[in-house]
Amino acid sequence: MKFGENTNQYVREFLAETLGTFALVIFGDGAVAQVVLGNAARGDTFFGGFLNISFGYGLALMIGICISGGVSGGHLNPAVTLAMAAVKNLKPLQVPVYMAGQYLGAFLAALVLWGEYADAIKMVETSGSYTSATHGIFASYPFFGTDQVTTLSLAMDQVLGTAMLLIIILAVTDNNNMKIESSLVPITIGLGLTAIHLSFGLNAGSAINPARDFSPR
Repeated sequence: MKFGENTNQYVREFLAETLGTFALVIFGDGAVAQVVLGNAARGDTFFGGFLNISFGYGLALMIGICISGGVSGGHLNPAVTLAMAAVKNLKPLQVPVYMAGQYLGAFLAALVLWGEYADAIKMVETSGSYTSATHGIFASYPFFGTDQVTTLSLAMDQVLGTAMLLIIILAVTDNNNMKIESSLVPITIGLGLTAIHLSFGLNAGSAINPARDFSPR
């Protein structure tokens, strides 16, 4: 009986992480796509710039947490899942379940987004092949060439950004800290992600989430 109950819980957590990460990527990368493709196709900056992307991803994370938080905690990020397992807020057996859902959700969202903006991508990629003009919609890349910025700098950039995200999450969800109402947790963490994008987006594009970066590739 207990085995069946655990299996049911794992399935629910898997589906929650899948759907939550799907929302994170569909809205987050959707914001990137609208800025990149809209501006390139129109030849102006009507659809904004990096500020739009920063707030778009912050709001996307808020939505993803609202969708999945009550079931799985709304990790939506393998780095967060590993951190929660490290502080014993998650059983080791749950880690692959969460990660599988996260990678699947990110992949499905990228696939849907590619279909949504297929025509716009063709307008921008006139050569018929994908170039750096649209690569950044689905994954993050260094802003500068690797001959200008070292791999170590890029790695440390991601370590710092991810560490700050984890600090924000742990601080916001710690009942012994500020005692933030559960209804305010998603928007608070989402704004934290926006702050990270605004502060650490230059070097490597502020990926800080292996699922949302690797799966769409």
